[in-house]
Amino acid sequence: MKKLQKVIILGDPGLDGATALSLALADPNLEVLAALACAGNVNAEQATRNMQAVLARLDPPRWPRLGVAPVVDYDVDGRFWHGANGMVGLELPSAPPLNAPSSDKLLIELARKFPGEISLLNMGPCTVLAQALDREPGLVDLLQNVVVVGGAWRDPGTILPGVEFHFHCDPQAARRVIHAGFRLQLVTLDATRSLVVSPAMMTGWNELSALGEFMRELLPPALRLAEMSHGIEGVAMDDVGALLALVRPDGCKMRSIPVDIETQGEITKGMSIFDTRRNNHGGKANINVILQIESAVFEQYFNDLIRH
Repeated sequence: MKKLQKVIILGDPGLDGATALSLALADPNLEVLAALACAGNVNAEQATRNMQAVLARLDPPRWPRLGVAPVVDYDVDGRFWHGANGMVGLELPSAPPLNAPSSDKLLIELARKFPGEISLLNMGPCTVLAQALDREPGLVDLLQNVVVVGGAWRDPGTILPGVEFHFHCDPQAARRVIHAGFRLQLVTLDATRSLVVSPAMMTGWNELSALGEFMRELLPPALRLAEMSHGIEGVAMDDVGALLALVRPDGCKMRSIPVDIETQGEITKGMSIFDTRRNNHGGKANINVILQIESAVFEQYFNDLIRH
């Protein structure tokens, strides 16, 4: 029997986060051990509810464990992009989790149980991962690798000029994670701009799986929101970039660069600083930064799982 890659999804679902979780659950090569909620696009309670709702809607043969989002108070959220509940108003039934552990505690528990076997896909602010590091400094060696969706290299940014949303929410946590020593890949906005579900892409979804049926519910209202509010014909799927970095590295262009995070700037809070100076940074490159993902790889992966 083929050994599956153990994965933990940590995110703040959102449209792209809900989609990334759905794709991971449908991927026959992945074993999703846990879906860990965190605040970001929506508040902690809504994030946990959305994560649970996606699991209930897809009802995978093997349910991941659910981590409850710790309550935090960011000064921004993602309702502008994702609607009031993070799911463009789509109401999915979900039962409140009973006695589910907090996301940081569950991450530590599973990392200890499967040392060196788990890939963590961090698709939200880095708060939960930083909290887990505080509880268990050995987490750096317990996880096989970490993929973080965050930062902007040459991209104009989202929440502020040159600033990406996840890092802006909690720049101190992002900086802590970046410098912790994980085997880490950083998926930047530059890479994820090519990850867009367009109306044309959806026309080919004739053979509907459970994943396809869910996408048919979720994405049409998301397309309408994108067009009416943002003037964009397509739904951005930034968080899917973390999944592609893991399962389709052949479609990713990567560069090793020293990275730091601005934590104090009045108009640059959360800005990612990429030190590309020649022989001037006093040390070797510390982060594998993904700067480009081929759109064709994204579309093929998405379509293959829809029809799986």
